[in-house]
Amino acid sequence: MTDKRERILAAAETLIAHCGFQGMSMQLVAKHANVATGTIYRYFADKETLLRCLHEERMLEVSTAILQDVDTTEPGHAQFRQLWLNTLHYLQASPDSLCYRIQYEASPLFDREEERQMNERYFQPLFEFFERGRETGLFRDIPAELLAFLALENLMLLSQKCTKGGIELDEALYQQLLDASWNAILKR
Repeated sequence: MTDKRERILAAAETLIAHCGFQGMSMQLVAKHANVATGTIYRYFADKETLLRCLHEERMLEVSTAILQDVDTTEPGHAQFRQLWLNTLHYLQASPDSLCYRIQYEASPLFDREEERQMNERYFQPLFEFFERGRETGLFRDIPAELLAFLALENLMLLSQKCTKGGIELDEALYQQLLDASWNAILKR
């Protein structure tokens, strides 16, 4: 990816994260990316294309980050712990990405078919991890996507609260939250 293209994507992400969709224009993106407005159109046909590309690239980025060093063929506490911590660390390091995702998924641009396709492309190993755990009797007998939601999606809201100063956590609390997430999906 070119430096200019990444600067354009990063500027759009930051603007939407902080100002919402209505606060983002191609002119503001160009200004924040330090490029001419016309330069944006060399990479993206229009605003919708820019936003869809940004969403796609960030989903690839997040899936790569959360699956790093996780053996999804071996569901167990050690792999779950790595997955949970990867998710937490990514969200803490990328608060604009989280805010952008929330805005994007609440917009008319987002649809369920797009979500299904992205899940297949980027998060299939994650769902397979939870499915294997379910099949072996380790995890509750609910669909893998719901297990993933139960175990990891709460980290999005938690990270958002922490970023905005609503909650302060330390390592002991993180460990308790990790244990609570693990216990929430275990079969009893």
